[in-house]
Amino acid sequence: MVTGDQTRRVRGPLPIEGCLNFRDAGGWPTVDGGVTGTGRLFRADDPIRLTERGRVAVDALGLVAVNDVRQELQVRRSPGFCEPERTVHLPLMDQVIDRNAPPPLERPEHLADLYDSMLTTAGPAFARAVDVLAAHLERGPALVHCAYGKDRTGLIVAMVQALVGVSDDDIVAEYALSDDPVRARRAWLLSEPRPDDPDIAKVSALLFTAPAEAMAVLLGRMRARHGSTQAWVRGLPLDPETPARLHRALVTR
Repeated sequence: MVTGDQTRRVRGPLPIEGCLNFRDAGGWPTVDGGVTGTGRLFRADDPIRLTERGRVAVDALGLVAVNDVRQELQVRRSPGFCEPERTVHLPLMDQVIDRNAPPPLERPEHLADLYDSMLTTAGPAFARAVDVLAAHLERGPALVHCAYGKDRTGLIVAMVQALVGVSDDDIVAEYALSDDPVRARRAWLLSEPRPDDPDIAKVSALLFTAPAEAMAVLLGRMRARHGSTQAWVRGLPLDPETPARLHRALVTR
């Protein structure tokens, strides 16, 4: 069983050189008295700046699969974390912003608005990503990642945690662990830009944060619409076996 001290130790970025938001998503209690095991589900920002030392550290995790949910243009920028045989590309949208009439991006609830729109527009694609991740986790440790590891990845991890019975408060807390790393990554990209980096200086700084309030607002909306966070996720077009697969793979006593 994972103790309180052990869960505190895993709740932060792993020392993967070249990534700032790579961490173990386990170690959270579930409502049925279990805990999500560590060393099983990992989440990360992208490998664009991953060093050789970083690759060695990733290899040591023993991943059976990497779920890359970046869009194709993002994937083309660099090799993945693992060889193609262990990588599944399931592209998900990263923004739903009308550039001709951009929404306000000033407060955490504005991030919740973006997440809400992403899920409304691409709910079945997110469900498919959870299905594939569940199938991988039955075989061993798996990684899911996008570009910054906090929006698309954050929603997928939140959905997985809801299905296995992690409380809404802990789902919010896990999401918010990305806030400092994402802010640090933005600063890194601004100070040491690569020629093919997007011009993030022109993008609202709010998009490079992960405030707890954003996820709390989103989950509150899902509860209001569906009765509970778990009911919301179960209402998506998931494989019927996915909840059980995730529970077997992730929850220990």
